[in-house]
Amino acid sequence: MGQKFTVDRDDTLLNFLYRMFPLQGKTGVKKVLASGQVTIAGASVTAFDHPLRKGDTVVILPKEVSIARKVRSNAADSLSRAGVSIAYEDAHLLVVDKPSGLLTVSTGRGKVGKELDKREKTLYALLNDYIKKSAAVDRKEAIASGGSIDRATKKVWIVHRLDKGTSGLVLFAKDERTKDLLQSKWKELVLERTYTAFVEGCPEPEKGSVQSWLLEHPKSLKMHSYPEPVKDAQLAITHYKTLRHIYRRSKILYTQLEFSLQTGRKNQIRVHAADLGHPIAGDEKYGAETNPAGRLALHAATLVFRNPYGKDIIRLMSPLPEDLSVFEA
Repeated sequence: MGQKFTVDRDDTLLNFLYRMFPLQGKTGVKKVLASGQVTIAGASVTAFDHPLRKGDTVVILPKEVSIARKVRSNAADSLSRAGVSIAYEDAHLLVVDKPSGLLTVSTGRGKVGKELDKREKTLYALLNDYIKKSAAVDRKEAIASGGSIDRATKKVWIVHRLDKGTSGLVLFAKDERTKDLLQSKWKELVLERTYTAFVEGCPEPEKGSVQSWLLEHPKSLKMHSYPEPVKDAQLAITHYKTLRHIYRRSKILYTQLEFSLQTGRKNQIRVHAADLGHPIAGDEKYGAETNPAGRLALHAATLVFRNPYGKDIIRLMSPLPEDLSVFEA
């Protein structure tokens, strides 16, 4: 795709382009360079004094391709500015590392709620923008190279979600078939999913399980936990173990726990931490009295799953974000 040239001697990029396009004029050559059409080893280069070595390959992309790539790059930059990083991506799957404070998807309930949500950035909206602009690049490149063009509408599909205050790994599908596969075979495909949390005090015993039935209150939207089955409530099972204690003057103020989910209910870990009598720091909704990090101290740290289209296992880990380093002191 594009015009390909092999460098015949050591030179600077601008001088090389002048030699390759003597009829275009210096202004025209500089415009090609500034527009991002010039790539070396697959990367766009705009520096006029970029050193070239004999044998290097320089490719001049069609203008429409370079513009589309710039648009995709801007979409990727928008993700980065929002604190989102891509942990894994292939033709069917996208896993990102979400910061605390970013909604996974709109939670609007009714017309007024939906209008409010339009003004609030969501992870879903950011990723849709990125996917659509990436697809535009693929189409432009296919046209330029004479390949087959995929004109299907591109978007991400929600497989699961994290609470706004929770940071960490979130899995999306890039087509509806993959979304259906992941959701219908979730227990078979997802091999490990763990969370790190800093809870107030010191839970006893140091490891164990919590089981209850969760039901959302229709007005407060708070999940209520019941020790026995009640109408419309869903069974929730959470396993936990102690990782370490955080002391102040010989007193345990916080405990770092690792949680793993046997079921996946709304606010499940938060509710079960409260059921233990040790709510997650920063979780005022479920009884926390302190908030040293200025956020919910819950992080989706590990995601291990089997590729739904093959036998390979994808293992992803997200380190604790910097805003939870307050618990390291």
